[in-house]
Amino acid sequence: MVEDNKSSYPTIPVKHWWVIRNKFKQSIPATVTAGFLATALDMKENSAKANILPALINFKIVDENGKPTDRARQWRDDELYPSVCQLIREEIYPQELLDAQPPPSPSREIVERWFANKTGVGEVAARKMAQVFILLCEANPSGGQEITATQTGKPAQRRPKPLKSKSEEKAITATTIEPTPISQHQIQSKPLSAVVPSLHIDIQIHISPEASATQIDQIFASMATHLSKLMKRDE
Repeated sequence: MVEDNKSSYPTIPVKHWWVIRNKFKQSIPATVTAGFLATALDMKENSAKANILPALINFKIVDENGKPTDRARQWRDDELYPSVCQLIREEIYPQELLDAQPPPSPSREIVERWFANKTGVGEVAARKMAQVFILLCEANPSGGQEITATQTGKPAQRRPKPLKSKSEEKAITATTIEPTPISQHQIQSKPLSAVVPSLHIDIQIHISPEASATQIDQIFASMATHLSKLMKRDE
């Protein structure tokens, strides 16, 4: 008979539960060490030793020496997974909680409140304890498919942009230069021979894609010089 006045219950992140189970499905290690868990879960070894390994021992998935048990072999089997979850529930949690919030869908809010009241822990710790209890109540072997798929899947590769052939050129259209229009007053105050006609200039430049940034800058600098001389000559 499980005592209902325990001061603490096992906690393990749901993601870590599924990742470890997926590792066991691939190959059961000879010994589950803090180093093995740290590598599998991408976390620090000290954290794995303090937070993950004790939970696995509490679930009797590994023994005190880190050796996987027969339950570990059953735990990774999809057919046996629900019965393993039931055994763990009955070994760890009091009948009071199991009767009040039976599987497969206990109330998360009520379960969190139960852990907080019975153990005296804070909201965060009670939530972590409730997550494990609900996980064991659901007992769904396919519950972590999305998580394990993320762990094993390769990131999508970006398609490279097609390269332009050397024969292609960049067409750069210069900004149209609109000269300031001459007012009617200016036309009347000057002889007709002195009137400057309005100009509209469109410039199109074809630059090879092989041209460097320095060469492009030189081209535009040369253009600016010639245009400046042209404008001064027409004044």
